[in-house]
Amino acid sequence: MVNKHFVKGWDEFEKLVTELEKEKKPINVFFTGDKEETTGKSWCPYCEQAKPVVAEILPNAPEDSHFIQVEIDRPFWKNLDNPFRKDTRTHLVFLPTLLRWKGAQRLDGSQAANPDLVTMLFEDED
Repeated sequence: MVNKHFVKGWDEFEKLVTELEKEKKPINVFFTGDKEETTGKSWCPYCEQAKPVVAEILPNAPEDSHFIQVEIDRPFWKNLDNPFRKDTRTHLVFLPTLLRWKGAQRLDGSQAANPDLVTMLFEDED
């Protein structure tokens, strides 16, 4: 079974991923816009398209791997100097982004809503 984790913002993400790295198990990370209080939907329309695809295919991820969903609020994301964009480990350009932590597998923007690509990312072994 995939171990699911949900965090908000850079600090929570960095703390969690640092702990999970010690386990030496695959870590998949899904960066997405957080939800608006008024609608309950993400401020990022592409994230809304990708979320159900990722959720449906997630059970195909390696047994005992980790999946982290990271919600990012809009004002923080719009700051071009935020660590999600600047840190060399994440270097985000688009939301949503689905990636294998410290691996080559990465889906940016609308790619994260493509079921075939998401399946390949979860099933691909490093």
